[in-house]
Amino acid sequence: MAGRFALDIETVSPTLDHYETPPDFRDPAYFELLAVALGYESPDGDRETEMLFRRDDTPADELDLVERTLCWLAERDGDEYITYGGATFDVPQLVGRARAAADSTREDLAERLRTRLEADLAHVDLRRPAWDAFGDYTRLETACREVGIRPEDTRWDTYDHGIDLDALRPEKFRGFGKVINKDVPVFGERYIALAAAGATETLTFRSLHELLDHYGREDVVHLFDLADARPFSVADTASRT
Repeated sequence: MAGRFALDIETVSPTLDHYETPPDFRDPAYFELLAVALGYESPDGDRETEMLFRRDDTPADELDLVERTLCWLAERDGDEYITYGGATFDVPQLVGRARAAADSTREDLAERLRTRLEADLAHVDLRRPAWDAFGDYTRLETACREVGIRPEDTRWDTYDHGIDLDALRPEKFRGFGKVINKDVPVFGERYIALAAAGATETLTFRSLHELLDHYGREDVVHLFDLADARPFSVADTASRT
C-alpha cells in the first residue's frame, strides 16, 4: 500500500496589477513560481508538509525549485496526489514554468515533471466535486468548512513584514485581516527580491517567510481530510445553515 501526496503552488505575477488585472490562469507567461506546498500522508496515516521556496530571482532558481519538487516526490512512496483546482492551474503552471525557464542543461525537466504528475501519479482534483455540491467558484477554505474542517486563517497584520495591505488593496478588499490569494504576489515579490539581495537574515524576510509558509501549508494540509469527506453533498451545506 502506497501513501498519497497533496500539492499546491504559490506564484507571483510581476507583469500584472496585483488586484485588478485578471490573468489567463493557463498561460505561464503571466506567472513565475514562488513556492510549492507539498504534503504527504503515509500508509499508516502519518502526515508531513513542506514549503519549498524560491531562493533568488533567476530562471535557474525557478528550475531549481522544480527540481527540488521532483526530488521531494521521489523520496516518498505514493501513488496519487490531491489538489484543489490543480488540473487547470497548479499542474499547467508547474510544467509551463519549467518549460519557460528551461536552460540547455535541463531541457528535459519539464517532461520529467509532466510524466511524474500526469502519468506516474493519479491526480485527484477536488474542485469540481466541491463545486458540484456547494456551488461554482467555491473556494478551498469554504469547501473545507462545508464538511466541518476548520482551516486556520493567515493574519497578515500579525507579522512584522512592513507591508500595509490596506494601503495597496482596492477598496473592495480593504479591511480583511486575513491573507487572500490576491495578496500572495504582493508578499511573494518582496520575498524574492530580498532573497536575491541576500537579505535573508532580516526581520522583514523572516516575517515574510513565516507568513507565506503558514499560508501555503494551510492550503495543503487539509486536502487529505477534504478528500476523505467525499462524496460531498448539498446536505453538508444545509446542515450548517
